[in-house]
Amino acid sequence: MGKVVLYAIFVDTKETHPWTAYDINTTLDSIKKSTLWVTSKAKKCNIDVSIDIKFHQNNNVIPISQNLYEETLSRTLFPNIVEGIENLDDWSNAIARKAGNSFGSDPSIIVKTKNVITDRERLIARLRDLNSTDNVVVMYFLNNYHQDEISLAIHTGISDKTEYSIVSFKNPAVIAHEFLHIFGALDLYMSPFDRKKRALKNKVKIMEAYPNEIMAFTYRPIENLDLSPMTKYFLGWTAELDEKSKNLMFGKKIKIYKY
Repeated sequence: MGKVVLYAIFVDTKETHPWTAYDINTTLDSIKKSTLWVTSKAKKCNIDVSIDIKFHQNNNVIPISQNLYEETLSRTLFPNIVEGIENLDDWSNAIARKAGNSFGSDPSIIVKTKNVITDRERLIARLRDLNSTDNVVVMYFLNNYHQDEISLAIHTGISDKTEYSIVSFKNPAVIAHEFLHIFGALDLYMSPFDRKKRALKNKVKIMEAYPNEIMAFTYRPIENLDLSPMTKYFLGWTAELDEKSKNLMFGKKIKIYKY
C-alpha cells in the first residue's frame, strides 16, 4: 500500500441526521482508530502502510448537502442494484464537484490541460497530485446513527471506474471494513449480492472458521477483530492462500494464483 490518503467527505441529506461538530469530531476519532488498526495489522505482515486522514472543508464549512435519489441509501441501491449504483455514482460525482470548489483552479505549470474537478475521478486525480501518491481512498460519510442502514464500497475490483465507499456509521470496524474493500478485501458474510446457494454455504463455513474476521463481522469493537489468512491474501499481504482458506472459499479443484 505505501502512502495512503483517506479523504473523508461528510454529507448532509434530507433523510439523515444533520452533521454537528460533535458528530464530525467523534467520527474523525473513529476514522483515526480504524486506520491505526489497519496499519498495526499491516506491520505484523511486514507491509509498509501509512494512512493520512484528510477531510473536505470549504471556508470552515464541512458538510456538503446532496440528497440521495430515493431518500435513503438502501432504497437508492435496492431492489434494482444496477440502476442503484448508477444513481449513487451520479450522487457521488455531484458531491465531488462541490468538494472540488475548495481546491480552486489547478496550479500546475507542467501540463497543458488543467484538471477541472467535474466528477469523482477528477477529484481523486487532484488529491493524488496534492499528496504525491497513487493511493487515494474517497469515503462519503452519512450521519445515520440509530438507523437501520447499510455501508458499502462501490466499483472495487473494476479497472475502468474509480472506487469509493459510503459509510453510514461511526463504528471504527465498519470504517476499516469499507476501507479494506478498496484494496481488494472481499465480504466474507452473507450479503444481498450472494445469489448462489453454494456461495452462501461457503460464507457460513468461512464465518464459523474465522469468528473474528473483520470482513465477516463489522458491528463489534474493532479491538476484538482480526484479519484472516484469506483477507491478507486478497489484500496482497501474503504471497499465497493457505489450503484451509482456499478450500473454504473455492473448493479443492480450483488452482489459486500465487503473488
